[in-house]
Amino acid sequence: MGTNGGWTDCSARCVAAPLTPLRLDHYMPQTMKGHARNLMTERVIALEQGTPVTDMLQLFAKHHLSGAPVIDEGHRIVGFVSETDLLGVLLRKEYEGMTAADVMSTPPICVDEFMPTDEVMTLLRENRIHHLPVVREGRLVGIITPQDILRYLVERVLPLPPASA
Repeated sequence: MGTNGGWTDCSARCVAAPLTPLRLDHYMPQTMKGHARNLMTERVIALEQGTPVTDMLQLFAKHHLSGAPVIDEGHRIVGFVSETDLLGVLLRKEYEGMTAADVMSTPPICVDEFMPTDEVMTLLRENRIHHLPVVREGRLVGIITPQDILRYLVERVLPLPPASA
């Protein structure tokens, strides 16, 4: 089969069959065991409190960010800036001279690297947030996003597809 821009055309091998819905609740109880550090991405783009809004806009656009933690000199999280925070400032046209400290949400919601994954999931859901910075001894060491959770589920939880014959 040919490859088309990074994806493989497998339509000739597909067989019409009824789809069986995937029941994540069936897999979650026994497999989402672990800690926040099992879910997190270690490479995090963090902002300093004095980062100008114009620099944040460029950084978010260049790196496809939807949010970033704001840290102090000791790498302790002091706030969080989301793309919604930036859009709000842009729409009000008040960003001239503003910094991360001016637009960040506080207090930051973050978790210790050893928080159980079920508590992480509850925290994300109950607070309706999409970014969860992870700390070790109070210092930023990672971040958890919905993409991290999806990757974890696909790589470690969901059953492998049947092997091709």
